[in-house]
Order: sequence, then structure tokens, then C-alpha cells
Amino acid sequence: RRAAPGARPPPERRMKRKRQRKKLDLSRVKTVFTKKRGRLVVTQEEEVRRTAKELEEEIRQLKAAKKEATKAKGRRRRQPAPVKERKAIDYLPTLAGQRVDRKARVQARLAKKEERTAAKERRRQAKLKRERRGAQEVDIKGALGADFFAAEEDEGGAGG
Repeated sequence: RRAAPGARPPPERRMKRKRQRKKLDLSRVKTVFTKKRGRLVVTQEEEVRRTAKELEEEIRQLKAAKKEATKAKGRRRRQPAPVKERKAIDYLPTLAGQRVDRKARVQARLAKKEERTAAKERRRQAKLKRERRGAQEVDIKGALGADFFAAEEDEGGAGG
């Protein structure tokens, strides 16, 4: 059966009418009231729209500025505190200058060089002594004794 043209649909096919999407979104629109020839006129301000690239560039610049400000703040904080009571000029007088320090360094270097050459010479002498002793012929029978090489007759002979 068909329903009459003006009749309502059955309850299972009814649905709410969604009007909220049909209303204009006025949250981002700025309006200005002005009077023109005595009449109140409403005009909306143009919103400046920028591309994503421009917004990203501005964000990058702001981040760089913030980073620089943080660094500057850190530099200001790291400044040493001003000296309240200054010390006298002769508080820690210099006993010797740069020339004397240089002379001490040169002398220390020369002393170390002499120590190195002396140690090198000692090692060379020890090596020569070892080589001489290694090249020397030794009489084994004289060093170990004649009884070392004597044949053992009674003990552990091979055989059966």
C-alpha cells in the first residue's frame, strides 16, 4: 500500500531533521556596526588568510626568536656578580714573570732529555752484555760436572 502524499512515514522510517549543519558558522566572522546616513549597518571584516607555507615560516621565525631570547637570558644569568670589595694591587704580587717561567720549562725539558738519553744508554749496555754472554761458549761437562753424564748402570736400565 502506498501512503497518502501528505502523510507521515511510519515510525521505523522516521528520522530527526538535522538543522545544525545548515546554520552558518559565525564563530570566526567579525562584524562591525557602523552608521551610514543614520542607519545602522552591519559589515563583516575580512579575515586575513595565509597559506600553510607562510604560517610555517612565521612559526619557524618565532621559534628562532624564542631560542635566541633564552640564550641571551642564560648569558645574562651567567654574568659574574660584581666585586663588592676590591683587593689591593699588591695583594698577590708576581714573583717572576713569563720569561722566568719559560726558562724553568726549558730547563725541565733539558733535564728530561738527559734522563731519557741515560736510560737509552743503560738499555744499550744491558743488551750488549746479554749478547756477549749469549755468544760465549761454555764447557758443559765443566759446568755440570762429570758425574752428570755418567752412565747409570744399576738403576732403571732398559730391558727386561
